[in-house]
Amino acid sequence: MANALYKGDLAEISFGKETGLRCDGATWTLTSSTTSTSTITIGSGAYWHTGSSTVVEIPDNILVGCVVKITGGTNFSADDYATTRRTYYITSNDTGAGTIVVQPALATSASQAAGASDSLVIESFRCPTFDSGMTDTTNGQRVRTDQFFGLVNEFAVPEPQIDVRKQHVIGMGRDVNVITSGRETLEGGSLEVNAHSMRWLKYALGGHTAKSNGSLATLAAGAHTVSEKPFNVADDGSVTGKAELQSNSSTTAAYTAIASSGTVFTGLDSVSTTTGTNVLIGANVASVENTTTARLTAKAVFKVTSGTAAGVLKVNDSGTTKYASYTGISSEDVEGVADIDSGAATLALAAGKCIVLLPPIAGAISIGDTRVNVGATVRAMFSVGDYIQIIDKSTHQIPGQDGTPPTIFKHEIRRVIAVEGTHVHVEEPFLFAHATTDCGVDRLRYTADASKGSPNINATTKELQNGVTHTLFGHNTVPSFTVEQSLRNSDATPGGEQLLRLYSGCKVGDATVSADTEGELKIQCGYQAARHYTDTGNMFSPHRMFDNTASTSANRKVSGIAVDGEKPYLFQDISIEVFGRPVLRATSFSLSMTNTNTARYFIRGYEGQTADTDQVQHGATQTPLDITEGVREYTFTFKALVEDDRLWEELRTRRHHQNTNDITFTMTKTGSAATRQTATITLEDYTIMKADHQIPSDKGPIEADLELVVRHMKVTENNPYFIL
Repeated sequence: MANALYKGDLAEISFGKETGLRCDGATWTLTSSTTSTSTITIGSGAYWHTGSSTVVEIPDNILVGCVVKITGGTNFSADDYATTRRTYYITSNDTGAGTIVVQPALATSASQAAGASDSLVIESFRCPTFDSGMTDTTNGQRVRTDQFFGLVNEFAVPEPQIDVRKQHVIGMGRDVNVITSGRETLEGGSLEVNAHSMRWLKYALGGHTAKSNGSLATLAAGAHTVSEKPFNVADDGSVTGKAELQSNSSTTAAYTAIASSGTVFTGLDSVSTTTGTNVLIGANVASVENTTTARLTAKAVFKVTSGTAAGVLKVNDSGTTKYASYTGISSEDVEGVADIDSGAATLALAAGKCIVLLPPIAGAISIGDTRVNVGATVRAMFSVGDYIQIIDKSTHQIPGQDGTPPTIFKHEIRRVIAVEGTHVHVEEPFLFAHATTDCGVDRLRYTADASKGSPNINATTKELQNGVTHTLFGHNTVPSFTVEQSLRNSDATPGGEQLLRLYSGCKVGDATVSADTEGELKIQCGYQAARHYTDTGNMFSPHRMFDNTASTSANRKVSGIAVDGEKPYLFQDISIEVFGRPVLRATSFSLSMTNTNTARYFIRGYEGQTADTDQVQHGATQTPLDITEGVREYTFTFKALVEDDRLWEELRTRRHHQNTNDITFTMTKTGSAATRQTATITLEDYTIMKADHQIPSDKGPIEADLELVVRHMKVTENNPYFIL
């Protein structure tokens, strides 16, 4: 019967980011040890614990193969990674018991509880983002693989292949006498999408910054109550300040007090009587003391004191938020105001203007961190599913352009997956380090429309509202991700008949961006994985993208497929500039990049027992422990009808373009509004290696076939997504 078969029309694919897990302080215990393994119990104080029982919010054996490192500041000094370099890998984890088993055994004696300065960290590679809504029931286990692949034309998972070793023994005939299973490779993963966004170039290039307009308060029906308390606003009912409409660059009304609830403001009636109007609430600039200093009418509107360390502020410019830095606060003066966004300092130093000081981070962020210390007060304002934006005044140098390497600001946005204590935990490691005096924190949220600063695409005009600016560039590493594939034989809720597979530790090895006169901009990616995981026991609940995952307007933005944002970039809407001039008669182009990734296998040993029901076989010892990046190369080819001799002259003279005549591809989606989703690919350092000018046999136009070697590329996109 047809319904007895797994069919492609009932297949689902999605992907998610990978983040580490940790236990800090007295939230874990070394329960027992053997000569080769140790069992660790996760306590209810851990953020990935339900708190109601022993259940942890991560599926059975999903952590097999992940690497564990310990900071032993109290009771686990014998296992402290910084001093001993001891590392461990996980051979099993039990959801219901709340335990993980690691190998080799810890040096610390068993039955030892962690102390205040003891931490256990599970590294991000091969560790899918946990889902706080997971349960340990039938079809209750899951991970946060809720991201939309794109408009997929073709897709293949990296099917495992076993290295079977055949031994012929002397004296036992000509047949194979012994067969053993060796290492397992997970290669051949591939996808091709019609690009509705540039998200897959992030996973091919590795470098990524993002900046949003930021969050705003929204007026409620009474026109004096805002939807939620803005960041860093005092709550004692004794201060004055200014409120400013998002859509208006001028200060429009004053308030005189803040009620104890934190959301009721007197004086706001004159701002607007329309429910849902966006406002900034902050301190009024009374005067400009000098070219870099603003004096506030009521500094107390913010929770700041004289001598406050440097930070970041934001100001409204006709509906657009701009960010500036400052060096400190003395009395009522905000000192050392300087641009982050062009023109921000000028706006912030205008008398009568409303400026908002962002809360600082309470502790520095290191590269690879998966949490942010924002202090208890600010942490309480975050919820799971929010997004945290780090606005950083410091810059990062992009590789390329030997003479004048370009720099970008180190802004980052991450989705919040847990809050606890003074920390916000995020679903993807931070790419950059962030100092406490260089940064400000903004809270972002999706809404169904453009309220509260949420990015949105207008249903009528297709205008991109509150667009998020993303910059992609070559980095020394590329991020890993987890692929979820589920196959079922009916359209009913997946149950025991499903075939579900997770591939974790995936990295893009090569990618190609191409377009021709056929229509859509296409992105092809090849990737490999480090481990595969299978549902056993009918415990796992897969994502069904438009049934239960991206089933609302806001959740479609979360998954990366905003309503009215699903259409791809089209060939006819792409403009190309080559060698400093527009190319009007280009017929196709292809930009390829490779990361030369290599799967790494290491001697680990395995003392556990393997059963047929194991989600991951043999403790993952036969799969790669790491995938490392090698040489990165770019190749660019395009075809164009010949109009003059410049293409031949570029080849003949062997010009090396550094800092001059960038090659750019500018793509804009169709629509009636001037502000639409756009993307630009820039090749900043290149030289031509081939430029064929053959005479066609059909006597038609001469077409040049060019190939260029590129040292560096950069991608910018303005789209409706906080993350990629």
